[in-house]
Amino acid sequence: MSTHAMAFSAQQLLCTVPLVVAISAVVPHGPGRGVAYATVNLFGLDGASATAVTALLSRHTSSVSVSALVVSMIGAVVLSTSVGAVQQRAFELIWNVPKLRGLRCYLRQLAWAPTLAVFSVGMLAAAGPGRWLDRHVAGAGGWSVMAIRVLLVAAFYVWSQFWLLDRRIPTRSLLPGSVAVGVLTIGLVEASRLVVPGQITWQVQAYGLVGVGFVFAEWLLILSVLIYVGVLIGALVAEARPAR
Repeated sequence: MSTHAMAFSAQQLLCTVPLVVAISAVVPHGPGRGVAYATVNLFGLDGASATAVTALLSRHTSSVSVSALVVSMIGAVVLSTSVGAVQQRAFELIWNVPKLRGLRCYLRQLAWAPTLAVFSVGMLAAAGPGRWLDRHVAGAGGWSVMAIRVLLVAAFYVWSQFWLLDRRIPTRSLLPGSVAVGVLTIGLVEASRLVVPGQITWQVQAYGLVGVGFVFAEWLLILSVLIYVGVLIGALVAEARPAR
């Protein structure tokens, strides 16, 4: 399973990070908006770490055409089917179901890829309702953001397992593990707010802006392990349930 976690994190890094950098080069950005701001907010970055991530993700250029951006997005979606393939195979091993093959399987992975992009945007955008709530109820914003993100993660992994496993596992059996993935993921995000800023600062001092990529690669590896741990918890819960 560790091999699948490493493969998943590597595919995530190769397929999604270049796309994020490309989009951040053309979308509007500034105080309180843009990919850089959302990333800084997600990891609780400040000082040198926030400056480094902002410098990496806030570069803007008029030389990137819309057609080039569209082509890069389509390419990233097609290539990200490999992310779905790695996820699917890990789910099959955890749930002990036969491996799916063929064109239909690839088309399911291709259809899954855009939902990963939508889910990622939703996770970054979840901070918005928290800021609004903080203005009305002091201190409630942080908890609301965590709750929203847990629900987003749980819903995404119920759907991902159901879809990639070709509906071979009932939704009721997928729910406990997906909730576990949500709790573990948000636990990692909150713990990262204590660790990642210092790690980025140290890596940037040692290697320059490429050090940001090193930190995110390590973070994705840990996230991948936690995702599979959560799914495994769900499979064990389903196995322990008495048959009806």
